[in-house]
Amino acid sequence: MNAWFLLVTTKPPTWRDPLVLWPDDSPTFGEPPHGFYYPDPLGFWAEVRRWATVVARSARPAWATPDALAVSALLHVGEDQDRFAWARELMRPHVVLFLDEGSFQASELTVDKRRHHVPDPHRPQQTYEGFWSVASDGTVVGKAPQHPTTHNLYRAEDMDAFLASIPLDHPGG
Repeated sequence: MNAWFLLVTTKPPTWRDPLVLWPDDSPTFGEPPHGFYYPDPLGFWAEVRRWATVVARSARPAWATPDALAVSALLHVGEDQDRFAWARELMRPHVVLFLDEGSFQASELTVDKRRHHVPDPHRPQQTYEGFWSVASDGTVVGKAPQHPTTHNLYRAEDMDAFLASIPLDHPGG
């Protein structure tokens, strides 16, 4: 099944619990991938679940978190620049959200950016810039203002406003 929503990062979560093994399962069909429920104390996966739900509800307001996660995937591209192109061709996602600048740069996508700023709640003069756009093939492309691991550097409602501003009203959206 193709992922409707693809999150892309160069920064994998670094915390691992030796008592909770990472399942090496096949992709799921119509149900959330097990990895989305990995219990990390840094809050990365909790933020990914929340972000996926906000984005999916922008298109389907009645969807619950399991519905949103069932059509989502997270891709760690690392240093492999071809991995994103491979995943995009294989999954054909409708929405791609880059979680960090490195993953967006590695994608080599060129898009017109509708910029969005998220303020740092601890430093009034500091803001973080993200964007949404629509690629020439109709794929909605965004870059998050902050990585999910830095959830202490933004307010949930500010990030939710960015996520909910996804341009789904374009032709083919």
